Amino acid sequence: MIAVTGADGQLGQALVRRASGLGIGVLALGRAQLDVTDSARISQLLGAGRFEAVVNCAAYNAVDRAEDCPGEAFAVNAYAPWLLAQQGIPLVHVSTDYVFDGVSERLCEVTDAPSPLSAYGLSKRAGEAALLESGARGLIVRTAWLYSKREGTRNFFQTIRRLARERPEISVVDDQVGSPTLAEDLAEAILLLIRAGAHCRPMSLFHFAGKGSCSRFEFARAIVRAEGLDCRVRPVHTGAFPSRARRPAHAVLSCSRFEHACGVAPRGWLEALESREAWEVL
Repeated sequence: MIAVTGADGQLGQALVRRASGLGIGVLALGRAQLDVTDSARISQLLGAGRFEAVVNCAAYNAVDRAEDCPGEAFAVNAYAPWLLAQQGIPLVHVSTDYVFDGVSERLCEVTDAPSPLSAYGLSKRAGEAALLESGARGLIVRTAWLYSKREGTRNFFQTIRRLARERPEISVVDDQVGSPTLAEDLAEAILLLIRAGAHCRPMSLFHFAGKGSCSRFEFARAIVRAEGLDCRVRPVHTGAFPSRARRPAHAVLSCSRFEHACGVAPRGWLEALESREAWEVL
């Protein structure tokens, strides 16, 4: 049996659905069931010791707002994972490509030194560091440009689809490059890592993201095309959309450690976008 925090988010929903479909017992803990910064409540819910793993999908991911509210970001993204790790249950924690500065155009390896540009990135890196130094068992899975096609979720895919339905033309930045990752694919990858026993070892880092890379503009254009929408997508530079937080310009994750551990590679980001089926290899 596994416990999933942040179970009402896009990744949490995908993970609970996939695990349940495979006959894996799941305790789904959404925000209403568990404040991940509440140590007493964590102990109450997880202290029985009957879980094979806790998968932490809870996150403060309001990137721009974190610049003004860093305390909230650090509480959820750094302090909470450390609290969860104190239960003695192997922890799978989800992190982000935003721990890198995106200056280099080569693939980001798990061994590369992080250099966050934003309060959000700093808070996620602090969570990683707390876990790596905690002595706990488990793994940290960094991902990138996570999205879900499910109605009611909030992400880049949903924003572009909504705008493309409302407008004849939209502008999207073409100087930020990354790897779109479907939530269902990441959920599958996490379960594969658990099946491989990676969570039972001392805390370590993995990357998982859609294979290949694209700009935000190329991703948006592919979304419009995949959804059959009649909207022109126009490329612009990041400066056209001033924001509080700086984003990495080129953060493409190398998934070689995941591929070696699980014996399978992520599918291409465009294949995932255009497919009506989730990536299923279990």
